[in-house]
Amino acid sequence: MRCTLYILVYLALFWPNHSHAQTLTFFAEDLPPYHYIDKNGNAAGALVDITKAILHEAQLSGQFEIMPMARAYHELKNNPLALMMSLLQTPERQPKFTWLGQLYFADAYLVGLKNLPHQVESLTDAKGLKVSTIRGYSSAHYLQKEGFQEDKNLVLASHYKQLWDLLFKQRVDLVMTNTMTLKKELKNSGYGVNQVSKMLHINRFPSALQLAANKHIPRNICQRLAKALQKIKQTGMYEHILTRWQLAIPRQHLASQTDNTPHPRQPEQL
Repeated sequence: MRCTLYILVYLALFWPNHSHAQTLTFFAEDLPPYHYIDKNGNAAGALVDITKAILHEAQLSGQFEIMPMARAYHELKNNPLALMMSLLQTPERQPKFTWLGQLYFADAYLVGLKNLPHQVESLTDAKGLKVSTIRGYSSAHYLQKEGFQEDKNLVLASHYKQLWDLLFKQRVDLVMTNTMTLKKELKNSGYGVNQVSKMLHINRFPSALQLAANKHIPRNICQRLAKALQKIKQTGMYEHILTRWQLAIPRQHLASQTDNTPHPRQPEQL
């Protein structure tokens, strides 16, 4: 009897906890109202609510971690059970992860100072000016592929504060950024959002923010999550959550509705 008891204690203490090992972790950066840490220290936001709805529909459980983007991306690459709630899908990232469906969008713009307007109707017009973005970001690779050069008309910053300092000190004419991070970056850099203006919408820049998974997550789990995302969009839960957070509905989702009527996407206002 005593021997049996010892065996049971040993198994309880040292046998691998498979349920814990299979816990999915969803990562994202601190970016309200999409995903952030609330006053109680919990993950909150529109995309957190959407992900919780997906988990409920898929009958799966998961936990949420909010951290700087670089750390979140590192976790996505190296943690076999990691997912990211809003990763921009680019050609470079395509083969590295499993893509489960679009959660939201991040329209890219060339932004300039309001009191120094430039007539910019295309990227060709912008090539006659100095444009800045963050080194290593997808926006930097995009501009370089479009013919912008560091020794000519492209200035690459190491951090978003440096990026906005360059603009407000008039060392560059335009900044390439997106609607998700614009307000937060300006506020944290000490500038007002009413001091800048969106000069050009970059239509060809990838805008879909995807629910992305580490390549090693079991295929059946990915299938359940992807199917659940489709289901909450079909039932109206997805649109309901975004509306509750007062966020625009992605054009791709609106266009898929039964009336087949094209709807213009309304980007976030400054």
